[in-house]
Amino acid sequence: MAVNAHTTKQLCLRCRSFPGKYILDFLLVVALFQGVLFLGAMNLQAQSSPFDPGWRAEAAKIKEKLTCFTDRGLYVVEEAIRFSAILHDNRPSHYLPWSRVLYVELVSADGAGLASGKYPVTEGKAMGEIPIPADLLSGAYYLRAYTRWMRNFGPESYSYVPLRIVNPYRSEMVESIAAESADALPDGSVVHASMVEFNVHPGDFRRSEQVSMELHPVGGGTMDNIHGCVTVVPRLALPSKTWRLKATEEESNVDSTLDFQLGFLPDKYGPSISGSVVYSQAGVTKGTDSRIHFTLLGDTPGYLVCRPDHTGRFAVALPYFQGNLELFVQPESHDGSVTEVRIDRDFDQRHLSLPAADFAVAKRDRQRVEIMARNVQLSGIYRGPSLLAVKDTMAETPPFYGKPTLTVDMDRYVLLPTLNEVFLNLVPGVTPVKRRNRNSLEIDSENPALSMFDPLIMVDQVPVFDLETFLSISPAKIKRVDVVEDVYVKGDMRFGGLINLVSRDRDMAGIDLPDRSFFIDYLAMHPTSGAKKDAVQGGDRVPDTRNTLLWLPHMEWEEASARNITFTAPDYPGEYVVLFRGLGPGGELLWAETTFLVK
Repeated sequence: MAVNAHTTKQLCLRCRSFPGKYILDFLLVVALFQGVLFLGAMNLQAQSSPFDPGWRAEAAKIKEKLTCFTDRGLYVVEEAIRFSAILHDNRPSHYLPWSRVLYVELVSADGAGLASGKYPVTEGKAMGEIPIPADLLSGAYYLRAYTRWMRNFGPESYSYVPLRIVNPYRSEMVESIAAESADALPDGSVVHASMVEFNVHPGDFRRSEQVSMELHPVGGGTMDNIHGCVTVVPRLALPSKTWRLKATEEESNVDSTLDFQLGFLPDKYGPSISGSVVYSQAGVTKGTDSRIHFTLLGDTPGYLVCRPDHTGRFAVALPYFQGNLELFVQPESHDGSVTEVRIDRDFDQRHLSLPAADFAVAKRDRQRVEIMARNVQLSGIYRGPSLLAVKDTMAETPPFYGKPTLTVDMDRYVLLPTLNEVFLNLVPGVTPVKRRNRNSLEIDSENPALSMFDPLIMVDQVPVFDLETFLSISPAKIKRVDVVEDVYVKGDMRFGGLINLVSRDRDMAGIDLPDRSFFIDYLAMHPTSGAKKDAVQGGDRVPDTRNTLLWLPHMEWEEASARNITFTAPDYPGEYVVLFRGLGPGGELLWAETTFLVK
């Protein structure tokens, strides 16, 4: 069956089993990890659900460890915190990637989220930036990073990077927590500073001078399979090491897998939504006669559907859309047994007690902080135009189902009084029928399997389950009718074709929304910026506003060779640090730094 390129990009293929593959792959990985090939059915029955407690012991063996680095340790409000992360897991190397989405938050010492974002993980590495809100008080904060799978092990498995943030516009300070009452310590990874080092270089440079340094292995050692990042910052803003929550003495003697709760599946195919359904009565055979429909609204239309499993849990993967999305959620059950759909929160909301020492800036450093704050203000004034492509809002986005096999433009025909007459006279291949006092729509097709399934009926790409309501829509409100005259597959579900009405005002033609349906705001992947922020741009008339002189989030060595690092010295005098941090082949933490002066 032919599928156009746009449809492939939207991950909404007619014959691609997207949510089903998501679940099945989880089961295969867990079963293979155990050494047994599991050939489960695609439907979510009791023995094949990834949320089944029977999988808990095996799933708990798959662990991830995250190491996160930031470009600085001191920031000013309205700046962006830039980070680099390396993710390791203990699955066999020939298996597919486990987690492919990183959840990053700026949090206070009690774990309250202040800013958040989702970032793609590619080959175990992630990078990005997260903006600092303008209304934050000066004080100590943390950048917290984790995957959806790590939430099963609790906050103790997350990565925490302590930060200091300055708000030059407000005199108040954020309240601190005594360090002795806190539950975090620096990461216990062994530091092998002797494996890499910077070459000998001049100790000082002139303003705006080109600086070149070399990072090389010590004593001719190998640099194979080393991953890391490089940052150049003022000495005052030197970044801190990763921290992790410490366990109590009692907890440290207990197997950590005992606290494992299989509540979240890994994001293997993109960011995902999970949750549970509530049934009206006990003893209902859960998951067999209910479906959850998700419709992406706005400029990025899409449609997803899944079945809850026998425990009432569900999970569905979303495409890699960016920014804030609006989702319309509808439960469907023929017997009315589903009364409520509960969506899991994207980010961990648990209370923490992280050390937040009193925030103080020494007198000798205050001038440097003032310069950093001034740079932030100037960068807003001299910032160039965005390099991101501007969307053509007048162009209509293709539907999630791709190119329909039949399209009827209502403006080309005489207005008919009812949709029944529209289908009878204008839409060949779609026939309204009435059997056993029940109206239905049948789609003619060369595929005999089409009659085995009910068609997917939609208005503005939102499913409509009440056919009487659907047929009561006035044709005057409809601009176009799209029909897919073949079996339409979404995950493990099949539909006898698809009929979608496109309303003139994109308001679902004014029909009432079904009971128990609701809208949610969904944070998709963090937008990527095309601007390079480390370069000095604009010539002599534009001031140098860099607080981070250079940020290289990912550097790799494939052979024992040195790496050259080049950047422009800043316009402001002072002491600066060139810092390399990374992980060696065995997961050991590598750390190398050198300093220079600008006069």
